[in-house]
Amino acid sequence: MVKKSKYRLFSYILEDNLIYYKSLRENNKIISFAVLECLSYYSIASILNDMLQQRVIQYYSVEIETNYKDKNLILLNFEETNKEKIIEAFNLVKQNLARNHESIEFLKEQILEERFLVNFFQHLSSSTIIIKSAESIIISNENKSIVLTFFTINFDFLENKKSFISNFLNLIINIGGEGFLILNFKLNNSENVNISPYFVLKSDSVNNTLNIESKVNNFFQSNLLKKDKIKIKTFSNFIWRLGINNTSFLLNDNYNLFYSKDSHHFLSLSEMNEFFEVNLSNNQIEYIRLSKYLLFIEQRYLFLILENLECDYIYKIIEKYISKFLIYILILNDLGHKELQKVKSIKLIENIKIVNPLEIRDFNFKQFKENDN
Repeated sequence: MVKKSKYRLFSYILEDNLIYYKSLRENNKIISFAVLECLSYYSIASILNDMLQQRVIQYYSVEIETNYKDKNLILLNFEETNKEKIIEAFNLVKQNLARNHESIEFLKEQILEERFLVNFFQHLSSSTIIIKSAESIIISNENKSIVLTFFTINFDFLENKKSFISNFLNLIINIGGEGFLILNFKLNNSENVNISPYFVLKSDSVNNTLNIESKVNNFFQSNLLKKDKIKIKTFSNFIWRLGINNTSFLLNDNYNLFYSKDSHHFLSLSEMNEFFEVNLSNNQIEYIRLSKYLLFIEQRYLFLILENLECDYIYKIIEKYISKFLIYILILNDLGHKELQKVKSIKLIENIKIVNPLEIRDFNFKQFKENDN
């Protein structure tokens, strides 16, 4: 695909919602990219996969930056010999996504350029250099240097894939890491969708890798993460959000990596409990599990998690503990959550906090340490 032609990485044309590269060879092939932001990849995954199967897009990639993990950045790749055909394909994708009524935003002009170039390339100059040092890539621009270290992710070692993305990103953040999780999707020779995953650690020093590989692998108790000795000529794959090597996995075998729209990110009580305990431990928050539904946190809070609304059980918990503790209530079923919001005898109690299941991915666990109320 992209490898068959030759392009200058920082020589492109920017027009509205699209960035264009023209091949340096005589085939006149044009590579183009669009970038959009959305709250949930899962909500538009089926549309993007249909566009892949129809060859409207050649590939797409999901980028989740640790500093902006509340939004997914999605890069779409188009390949044609005619600019008008690229615009036609882009408009087709845009129309199909608009029908989904999701909160998505196609970036344009300067913002598109900045996000496409991963921000730190936005001030290119003649002094900008890209060099390889040991197992990392160093980008130097005037007096500032950024070090990028690449890690391949092996999905075969994951036992529980349903909460991996959130657990992985929270772990990276809690050990002081900063970077990008990239998931590249494209068709293989059998017309099936493959995923090529990797993580890019961003730091200011070659030695400042935070020992991420061993910490992640120890946490997941597997050889999930492996440092990749990327070459300079392969570095353009990161800018274009391609895979950095030949490691790939069938999407059909890894659907559980992505949160289910119907269950609002979690499929069962056990998965939510795992997610919760992982994040409490990562934030060094003390807790005791009183039951499969109830957590006692920092000797001050109770967190009640139910799959469906059970008012009688909730009233028993309130009656027993409300005079002593602040109680959080999370109903995983969205309908149950909405019904609970209507129960004034529970909602209006001062020491009750009702948690929205749609917002649990971004729940601030540190508040258990910070909140003295």
